[in-house]
Amino acid sequence: MKRSLVPFSALLLVVTLVPGCATARARKAADSEYQNQLSSLQNELQSKDQQIQDLQYQLEQVQRANYDTTGGSSSTSSVIRVSGVDVKDVQRALARAGFNPGPVDGRLGKKTKAAIKAFQRRNNLKADGIVGERTWSLLK
Repeated sequence: MKRSLVPFSALLLVVTLVPGCATARARKAADSEYQNQLSSLQNELQSKDQQIQDLQYQLEQVQRANYDTTGGSSSTSSVIRVSGVDVKDVQRALARAGFNPGPVDGRLGKKTKAAIKAFQRRNNLKADGIVGERTWSLLK
């Protein structure tokens, strides 16, 4: 009887250990797949970060080029010829006077220019879009 118990217990041991080895192999394969996915995602993230940096650089270049072609603040000074007055001041005054300059953002855009000319026409001034002393004295 002892002989039949030894092979049975050896068989029982093998049957118990073999599925454990298969589970460990499957777990290692899954871990390897997850590592590959993680590595792929990290590479993709680095690529996207580089694209963002490139786009930010391009945006800065375009903004600089626009600033240079408009002459920076000199284009504003060619429209606003009153010292100490800036675009926001003009926009606020236009809004108070009932003319829509758009948002009060300090930018001399189309709406602000159109509002200046409309104000000048209403007040029998030359509608040239230039805020000089006469326009400003009536506007403020």
